[in-house]
Amino acid sequence: MIRYIIRRFLMMLPVLLAVSFVVYFLMDLAPGDIVSMMAPQDATEVEIEMMREEMGLHGSLPERYFRYMKNLLKGDLGMSLSMKRPVVDVFFERFPATLKLAFGSIIVAMIISIPLGIAAATHHRSWLDGASMVTAMLGLSMPSFWLGLLLIILFSLKLGWLPSGGSGSFASIILPAITLGAGQAGNLTRITRSSMLEVIRQDYLRTARAKGVSEKKVIYKHALKNALIPIITIFGSTLGNALGGAVAIETVFSWPGVGRLTVSAINNRDMTLATGCIIMFTIFLTLTMLLVDIAYAYVDPRIKAQYSK
Repeated sequence: MIRYIIRRFLMMLPVLLAVSFVVYFLMDLAPGDIVSMMAPQDATEVEIEMMREEMGLHGSLPERYFRYMKNLLKGDLGMSLSMKRPVVDVFFERFPATLKLAFGSIIVAMIISIPLGIAAATHHRSWLDGASMVTAMLGLSMPSFWLGLLLIILFSLKLGWLPSGGSGSFASIILPAITLGAGQAGNLTRITRSSMLEVIRQDYLRTARAKGVSEKKVIYKHALKNALIPIITIFGSTLGNALGGAVAIETVFSWPGVGRLTVSAINNRDMTLATGCIIMFTIFLTLTMLLVDIAYAYVDPRIKAQYSK
């Protein structure tokens, strides 16, 4: 198992390097020179160049990138040019709010998708199966920001039941979590349905029914336990989609997370902050996928056996 973990970790490093370079390169193409914008109007070229050196923005693109990665290995993502604070401090100040929203959306997705997927599988080719799949497709195809605006209009403006933004109370997370979880629920519903359809046809379930075990116990105790194994494999991608989709949702609901912080940094031409946030996002998502792979190897010994030879 140790060899499997080491190999998966080594496979992760090229991905991080490639993504970090692409992000850094694209951010460098952003229009405008933040140093020139921050410098006084009467600043000379020499003074502007000195400011650029103090901010670590001097030299060619490869030089700046390698200097950035060297500092990153030390835990230094530079200083936010707009907030005058270390990027690491600003990121971890906002990251808990984004994680809270992402996990909240996954809980919503699970609450919706697992009952729908089970109902669709146990009533295969019935109207309930069709209705479940239509609901899943609606969740997948509906733009999250549009759904968020509809929920705000209905539950905040019309009914006044829930707040339209902020994070001051538990009620504040309900609408953004539902909005973000709707799309995840569509995908999870389809996967739960297909996994359950495969499991409920197995011989051991027929044997359980022949022994007089109730259908409810057969489905929820025996079938669901094995059907959840494939769902574990997509948990990492589900969390990744939730974190990625949080950028738009945090903006719609004024949620104080990293997504909204990144958008604000780009608008303010604070490329140091924006680059740091995106790279840190990438690191956390890659680590999440690594943990999911390790968990899946524990569940399915066949995966572990591939790397133990």
